[in-house]
Amino acid sequence: MSLAAMGDAACIAVAAIAVPDSHARRRIDGDGLDLLARSIEEVGLLQPIMVRPLGNGRYELLAGARRLRAMQALGRAGVPAVPVTNEGAAVLSLVENMQRQGLDALELAEALQRLVERGWGREALARLVGRSTSWIGDMLGLNRLPDWIKMEYPQARRVVSRSLLVEIARGRDASAQAEMWRQAAGGALTVRQARRMRREALPAVPRALSAVRRCVRQLDRIDTAPDLAEKDRSALLALRDRIDLLLGAGGGGEDEARGFPVGRLQAGGVVAAADAR
Repeated sequence: MSLAAMGDAACIAVAAIAVPDSHARRRIDGDGLDLLARSIEEVGLLQPIMVRPLGNGRYELLAGARRLRAMQALGRAGVPAVPVTNEGAAVLSLVENMQRQGLDALELAEALQRLVERGWGREALARLVGRSTSWIGDMLGLNRLPDWIKMEYPQARRVVSRSLLVEIARGRDASAQAEMWRQAAGGALTVRQARRMRREALPAVPRALSAVRRCVRQLDRIDTAPDLAEKDRSALLALRDRIDLLLGAGGGGEDEARGFPVGRLQAGGVVAAADAR
């Protein structure tokens, strides 16, 4: 998918421009808006807004909500605007807002979700915004937050970082998630503390299996380990014996089929589960 083709800037009546409910930037800081309005009054609007023609002299705002609001606050009847006419308009709106004063975490999550609904995959989105696919996944995960947290977030976003909000969104226990949010909104929670609270809220067995999966991911990075110290080899062999007891002395094949690859431990080192298969 390509970005929008743009026309030349023109002066368009402020009253003719509609701001859609789905527009990425819906929460605008009042102090920042005042500063922008004073800047426009002194030196003019340096960057046109972007709009999509709707017909009959009407337009829909794509990018530049703060600039449009500032022009309205100054009582300006017209605003320099660039018409955008193709299907890349939503993409351009997101990228333009990201490149200027950043969207808050929920605005970004909502904007990315709209692009997903338009057919964008995570890898394509990652290339578009210059981030990793895991970062895209974290942002999209914010859309799962309860509505009441989303409603309170605008008032707490100065103390709740994006990383902290991601940890809260990952929570699966509603009461633990609510407590994490309460502490975070009060400025009394770090990302590390939230991660610990989230994991402790899991029942014992799923929490242990989560640790096993993390261990397996580490083992998958190892091809061979011929130089293991004797104490490390002994620890790994002891771990294998514990796993064999849990699985009923060698039931690993069934568990691999269920998505729990089991590393093969040998006297000479560790063979990753990926190689064992």
